[in-house]
Amino acid sequence: MVDPNYISGGVWVLCGALILYLGTYKIGLQGRADLHANYDESVDPAFVSRWVGGTTFLMGTLVVGYGIREMLYGFHPYALAILIVALLILSYITKLFARGVGYRDTRT
Repeated sequence: MVDPNYISGGVWVLCGALILYLGTYKIGLQGRADLHANYDESVDPAFVSRWVGGTTFLMGTLVVGYGIREMLYGFHPYALAILIVALLILSYITKLFARGVGYRDTRT
């Protein structure tokens, strides 16, 4: 029988890979800022792609790292709580970037 920590860790790694693909590759590298739910079209898509892509890279890396950690050391509720809080904070930051916080229009 397979250890449940391997199954749970594998699901976390798969979810982290999905975050890396959608956030980092599609939004960050291909410039598809319109994929973000809170994207404001008055903001330069290059700005949103750069900052949201970088933030989602951090999010995906954290999720993959947590999945590998769970496969190696097993489930620990404090580690999961830290991951969830970090993801909530980083998700809020991506929403701010998608709305244009920090963006200065230099096209004058």
